[in-house]
Amino acid sequence: MNINPVAKFGLFFVLPMAVLILWIGGFFSSRVEPGYAAEEGKLVKGLKTIKVEPTITEEIYKVDGSVMSNNNAKVATKIMGKIKEIYVKEGDTVKDGQLLALIDTSDIDQQIREAKAGLEEIAKAKEEVLAGLKGAKTAYEFTKRTYERFKSLYEENAIPKQKLEEIETKMIGVKSKLDGLKAKLEQINAKEKQIKAKLKYAQVMKGYGEIYAPFDGIVIKKMMDVGDMASPGMPILIIGQNKLVFYSQIDEKLFNKVNLGDELRIKITTINKEYKGKVIEKSNSIDPMNRSFSVKIEIPNDGNLSPGMYGKIYIPVKKDEKVLIPKSAVFKWGQLNAVYIVDKNGVLRLNFIKLGEDYGDKVEVVSGLEKGMVIIADNVEKACDGCRIK
Repeated sequence: MNINPVAKFGLFFVLPMAVLILWIGGFFSSRVEPGYAAEEGKLVKGLKTIKVEPTITEEIYKVDGSVMSNNNAKVATKIMGKIKEIYVKEGDTVKDGQLLALIDTSDIDQQIREAKAGLEEIAKAKEEVLAGLKGAKTAYEFTKRTYERFKSLYEENAIPKQKLEEIETKMIGVKSKLDGLKAKLEQINAKEKQIKAKLKYAQVMKGYGEIYAPFDGIVIKKMMDVGDMASPGMPILIIGQNKLVFYSQIDEKLFNKVNLGDELRIKITTINKEYKGKVIEKSNSIDPMNRSFSVKIEIPNDGNLSPGMYGKIYIPVKKDEKVLIPKSAVFKWGQLNAVYIVDKNGVLRLNFIKLGEDYGDKVEVVSGLEKGMVIIADNVEKACDGCRIK
């Protein structure tokens, strides 16, 4: 029987190929539903699980800032001179009235010595004048009484006029000497007063050579060293009070979110420690240069803080729903963050996630987890992909 070539091709080539393809595709085998095949992975005990549930959290705005003293004093001298000694260094705590530095006052010391020597000379001259004044006063009183007696006798014609004139001339001479000594005493007193004023001024200026702490605090910065020439008004040291504040410039969009008396969370990244502080100052104006306003937050000084430490303020802005899981549930898989998901059969599956903000011992999961999923909460080092738990 002759077979048509087309039919022959279909019978001996197309049909066998179709049967082969169907067989390879499992057409002649029983079908298996999609999903994970039942597996008997390693059984792991002691793993805690939690169900993923969204949590209401506050959206936090972070602002940079730094620790500073509530009050800083630039300690300077009122005289010009070479710095002789500096008794403190940066970071030292100081007490109110503590001697911090000395300025060379040798020129002033010389002025004080000269003034004291001048006063000694004045004292000797004054002593001589006072002694002479005493004698001159006694002599004048004697001659005056004698003149008055002679005058009475002259009026009674008991003595000649010449005798009266002689005693009068003598009295005038003694009076002139007395007046001269009085004038000299006044000059000496004026000069003494002038020298005493110079001495007092020099002693005051010498006192400016001793630099004392204006209050209890800490040495924030040493501006000069021993041997430098100090000038009036130029700071030698900067002293900060022990009372510390956290200072920050905050974006103007948060102006109504931060108010006096608010308690805010502060993290000092320098020492990786958190504090709570109260807003004690807030500027009423916006800086046009950076569109921000400044705040000072009182922060407890527990002995670990120092002026200049860097940190951040956490300002709550609004509430939001986020997925938070324990940090103990997260582990590194290469460069990626991962968790173990527990399926309905108790089998662990490796699952990669993307993390967001930290919330204490919890962390935000931005993507990779859904509500209702069950994950391993801790001891993830005991778990493995494909392991089983009861």
